[in-house]
Parts: sequence; C-alpha cells; structure tokens
Amino acid sequence: MVETITPVVHGGNRNRWVVSVLVHAAGATAAAAVFGSLLASAGALLGAPWGVPGVALVAASAGLYVARELGVAVPVPQLRRQVPDWWRTFFPPHVAAFLYGVGLGPGILTYLGHGTLVVVSVAAVASGHPLVGAALLAPFGLTRGLGPVLAYGVRSPSDGAALVDGLGRSASRVRWRLANGVALVAVLVATVSTIGTVDGRSDVGALAGAALALTFGAAAIAKIAHRRTWRRALATYRPPPGIVGPVAIGVPVVEIAIATMPVLGLASTAGLVALWVLLAFSAAIIFGRLRVGRRLGCGCFGSSATRDYRLLLVRNLALAAVAIVAWRASDDTPALRSLGSPGGSELVPVVLVVLGLALATWVGTAAFAASGRRYGR
Repeated sequence: MVETITPVVHGGNRNRWVVSVLVHAAGATAAAAVFGSLLASAGALLGAPWGVPGVALVAASAGLYVARELGVAVPVPQLRRQVPDWWRTFFPPHVAAFLYGVGLGPGILTYLGHGTLVVVSVAAVASGHPLVGAALLAPFGLTRGLGPVLAYGVRSPSDGAALVDGLGRSASRVRWRLANGVALVAVLVATVSTIGTVDGRSDVGALAGAALALTFGAAAIAKIAHRRTWRRALATYRPPPGIVGPVAIGVPVVEIAIATMPVLGLASTAGLVALWVLLAFSAAIIFGRLRVGRRLGCGCFGSSATRDYRLLLVRNLALAAVAIVAWRASDDTPALRSLGSPGGSELVPVVLVVLGLALATWVGTAAFAASGRRYGR
C-alpha cells in the first residue's frame, strides 16, 4: 500500500492523498475491530471466558511464537496473496484506499511476517466479549492502515519503488524479530503472572471442546477451499479405485459436524466422535506408510507438502488427548447463551459487525460485477 497510496497517484495533491490515507486507516481499523469482535463472539459461543485454561492458552500461544522469533519453524496462519490490484484502476482513489484498508486490517487475509497478531487473536477468542475483541484487534488495523504515511516524501514512481525496496530489506532485519519477541515475552510474563489471580472456574472440558471446534473447523474449511490439493493428497495413499471421491467429500463433512457440536452444547459427543475419526486417520496413515513410504501427503490445512508419517501420528495423538479431555471432562449441555437484545457497551461491536457484513456484501457484489465487465461476461 505504501507504493499504491502516494501523493504521485493523487496527481501531487497532498490534501487528496491525506484523505486517502485517513480513509485507508479507517477501513483497516474498522475491519480489524470487526474481526476481533467476531473472534470474541466465536469464543463466547464456545463457552469463553475459560478462566485459568483460557489464560494458559494465551500464554502457550505467546510462548510458541517467541520460539518462532528464535528460529523454530512455527507456521503463521495467513493467506499468501496480495489484495486485488485491479481495485485501484476500477474504483476512485478514496474508495480503493478504503477497500485496501478493509482487506489488510484483519491481517490474516494477506501476508503476515510475525505471529504477534495470532497471539492477540487468541486473546480475543479467550475473552469471550465482542467489545474486548474489537479493542484488542483495532490497534493492529490502525497501525497497518497508517503505513502509507511513510510515502509522504514520494514525488515520482521511482521514489515509490525505492521506498518499497528499502522497506523490504528492513523487514528482514533482526531488530524487528527482537521487537516482536520482546512484545511476546511481555505477554507471556503478564499472562503467567495473572494465572493465580484469575477466577477459579477452570472449565477444561469446555476449552478442549473449543480447541476441537477450531481445529476441525479450520481443517474442513481448508479442504473445501483447496479441493484439488486435498484430492491429490488422498491419491498419494494409493487407495482402492472409487474411494478418493467419497472420502474427499465425507471427511470435510464429518469435520464440520465435529466443529459444530461444541457450539451446540455437545462437547462430550464431539470428543468421542473426534476420537473415532482420529483413529481412522491414523489407520489411513499406517496404510499409506505400508504402500507408499515414510513421507506422506496430508492436505489437512490446504498444504501440498509431504511429512514424515510419524509426525502425522504424533499430531493425531495430541489431538486425541484433547478429544479425550473434551469427552470425559465436559457434559452435553447447551453452550449457546441467551443473546437477547444488545445494549450498552455491546452496541458498538454489534454495529461494527453489521457494518462489516454490509461492506462485505457490497464489495463482493462490486467485485463480481467488475470481473464480469473485465472478462466480457
């Protein structure tokens, strides 16, 4: 965005450029706040706040990404793609700036270099309060949305390109890893130090059910979004003829069912079903080891990479432990809370969610119409 929203793009008119920067920052902040509110709402549906286990979950995620800053290979949830370039030629500059802000604000819809946002997102989920979630994510959107301010001195396209190159080189410097690492250590220390003061309600079963819902839900969405990769991964196991098609459809359906059960108050049932599913997955891995070799495709979260079969079995074992906790430590009782009419402080996140949905509908409609005009449909 630094090269896209510059004074040059606005014909050298700095007043128009300032308006675009402000609109861009507003879009990014609003989108991040809506994202945080939705995360917290999802957490509330899954029984958050979870007391001590919830705080421990935030601490664990912070520790995980501290390890990443030290060089451990820990993945960062993200969509490895840029926001649509054609927006800036189709929409007026101010509208395009706002849409780019909306696309960048949530963070995970494009590239992420560090895991700090992931930890903040986990905290939003664990809070279980939409307003808290919005307040946690909004600063990230605001900071990212103000990025084009760096282009204040750009007077030509070559200046913009040089600025982007300089920022790219700067992003790989150790100081940014150090800054993120220090921030994550601060979160880790703060959460660990407050565990003893948190309300004694320790609903481990509800937290395990929430973990199953998030894990299996993410796996199902990834399989649906990357259908070809998922089918290719299945084919590498050399299954009997006619098996790939039904399994490619059936597995995401079962995963969606498991992800839905804790939301409906069936965390114990979700744990039991997940155990059987994980047992079937593990049997398939052993089958693949005998027919293919040590390295097997998974396609679990949209990845086409192959992994050592033992790593896949260990992952299933860890998920099985979570499933056992959900099965034995929780009851099948309604988890949905009475929503009622929003009031007071809850009106803010409700309005943000409504505006976000309306904006998403408008952007989707405009994008579809624009693509039709571009390709003559």
